[in-house]
Amino acid sequence: MQVVSRLRDNRIDSWNVLVEVSLREYADLIRGNLDQNPFQRKRVSSSKSVYSLLKSDIAQGCVVPPVVLALPGTVPDPASLSDKELAVAIADNSKSLMILDGLQRTHTIIDYLAELDPSATDSAVPLRIEVYLGLNRLGILYRMLTLNTGQTPMSLRQQIEMIYTDYQGKTLSGDVELLAESDSKYATKPFQFNFKDVVEGYNSYISRDELPMDRSTVLDNIRTLERLAAENQDSDVFEKYVAVVHSMVTLLDSLGDVSLPPEFSDTITSPFGANLLKVFKRPQALSGLGAALGKLIDRGVLANVEDGSALLEKSGSSDPEDLLVRLNESLDWLKNNTTKIGNAQRSYFTYFFRELFNDDTDSYLKLNDAAVSALRKYQDQNG
Repeated sequence: MQVVSRLRDNRIDSWNVLVEVSLREYADLIRGNLDQNPFQRKRVSSSKSVYSLLKSDIAQGCVVPPVVLALPGTVPDPASLSDKELAVAIADNSKSLMILDGLQRTHTIIDYLAELDPSATDSAVPLRIEVYLGLNRLGILYRMLTLNTGQTPMSLRQQIEMIYTDYQGKTLSGDVELLAESDSKYATKPFQFNFKDVVEGYNSYISRDELPMDRSTVLDNIRTLERLAAENQDSDVFEKYVAVVHSMVTLLDSLGDVSLPPEFSDTITSPFGANLLKVFKRPQALSGLGAALGKLIDRGVLANVEDGSALLEKSGSSDPEDLLVRLNESLDWLKNNTTKIGNAQRSYFTYFFRELFNDDTDSYLKLNDAAVSALRKYQDQNG
């Protein structure tokens, strides 16, 4: 590995180091990371793809476009290291490397090497790699959005899952356990959540939108990251969002284990949630919570994510059973009167939390009133 140059990226407070390596050296450096990251995209399988052409081009000595990697976390200051010391530092921390741009090229390089005779010399043109050192999570996401516009771009949710994959199976905010699909466990306890559901909620917070996103909104995503950076470049907003989720569960748990009255089944045979926790642990509710927090922060109603936790601690219900009934009645109306039910449910929960957190509304801190006014808001906005 040869260090060619190092530049300071002031926009994301990181060093960009350009290195040259042989293809075999790069494959050895990154191969283990492909196997360990469950959220990395799958490769393009078509034999007619651009990447199959690239493999034959490599054999003819073409210059492969640079691959962009990130080495997150704390690393030595490159300004104080020699080129040799910097190359050693990158190699020693290779298990933490993350591909920001060039995943499909990486698969193509590995395939090319696999077809070579093991004893043959790798005579291909060296590969250039840009390595961003010491990026925090928002910096990684920012660079992924600006770089990831190639043949097979990832969705924003996929990028967030990739960045926060190390939280899988861990407990945050004291009690919130994020379960990975590979755990073969169900989120049956109050503070257990499916990792992907929480990511969906955080995705809505970042995008300020409870609805699923597409690539046409990349520029909006980048502008959103500008706003997030203004909140606190050094903080981990994901953990703060999870802390709000923790406050929500604590509030619901304090209301007791209420269930729908027997006569409720006479009018609604398939309720959205049989109890309050089942209602609010659904991804629709988590997306609504995230979107509401983001929108209220942008409008100056809330100062930061932590305000959501403080307001949930002050919120309450004088009749939890009535709250559960009102929620299910509202969600049943959406099921029977909308075409895109999932999107409508996400919008309903966004209105619910906006009504609950905004001190200009009559539903401020009142769960029962917010359950009713959220449906009225949805109906008013959607004719």
